[in-house]
Amino acid sequence: MASCFQVKPTLRPFQTLTPASATTARRSPYLLRRRFPPATVRCVSAAPPWRNYNVTILPGDGIGPEVVSVAKDVLFLAGSLEGIEFKFREMPVGGSALDAVGVPLPEETLSVAKNSDAVLLGAIGGYKWDSNEKHLKPETGLLQLRAGLGVFANLRPATVLPQVQNHL
Repeated sequence: MASCFQVKPTLRPFQTLTPASATTARRSPYLLRRRFPPATVRCVSAAPPWRNYNVTILPGDGIGPEVVSVAKDVLFLAGSLEGIEFKFREMPVGGSALDAVGVPLPEETLSVAKNSDAVLLGAIGGYKWDSNEKHLKPETGLLQLRAGLGVFANLRPATVLPQVQNHL
């Protein structure tokens, strides 16, 4: 997928409640329609791409390729709406790389990842490769990738809700 999906600029009206009308709506929907007409907001779709990013796709193993495929589609669509063009390059890593070339992280994969703006990484590992020697396990590719890119952990953002009681 080398080219970006272009969206023609169009105006799409949609309605939203003003803050004052939201309180009234809870009390009486009839009053909302009568006194507080909804505000109209106009959104402009994407302009032609003005920012370009190279993204290395590392689908990994197991459910990784399926999840990364959907994440790639979401990234592509979000970029097209914001005028951002993504150029994707898919490379093997982990068990899929072991099956294809015999090592968990091929040199070419590491080189492409280093030269890209971002890396989208899927799940790595599986039962199929559990009996392999340590240097031939898919997880070794992940550790080598982290070392090669100078990072130390996978980022998984999380939000703790105030309703969740802290047991510490």
